[in-house]
Amino acid sequence: MNGPLPTMQEASQEAEFQLCAAKDVLEWQHALIKAMHLNHLHDGGKGIGDLFQVAKYFNDTGFGGVYSAIDEFRVLGESAPQNAEMPNRGAHGIGTGVPLAEFSKGRQMEAAARLGITQQALNTAIKSKRQIQVLEMQDGSVTAIETKAFPAPNRRARQ
Repeated sequence: MNGPLPTMQEASQEAEFQLCAAKDVLEWQHALIKAMHLNHLHDGGKGIGDLFQVAKYFNDTGFGGVYSAIDEFRVLGESAPQNAEMPNRGAHGIGTGVPLAEFSKGRQMEAAARLGITQQALNTAIKSKRQIQVLEMQDGSVTAIETKAFPAPNRRARQ
């Protein structure tokens, strides 16, 4: 892998794309298998050779991106900073959060945009008094963490 490492967001977006592409290839292969079966049943298998060539093409070209995405994640995992002296690796330096209602007071549209959600979703979360803390990261981005009781109160008992 040459060049700078992608961010986790870029890597996850690429992984999602590659998985969707692989899913599409698998769906095409499934359709080809069904077509081969139908050709065998109704035409004595006369067209199976052509269908097989299409299936071989998908096999030869379909998963290269998946393999490269796996390699990319392996490199990301190996390059992640490690600090054995810190028991809570990755959680340091973030600081404390502020409640969602406080973060968005008087500026719900801007707050929603920074969080990547709609203003309606933000307003609903505030009105329902969800326990959400907003953390500002060192790069200026924000992330929200919700604390929930487990098991959820008022859940139905298993029967």
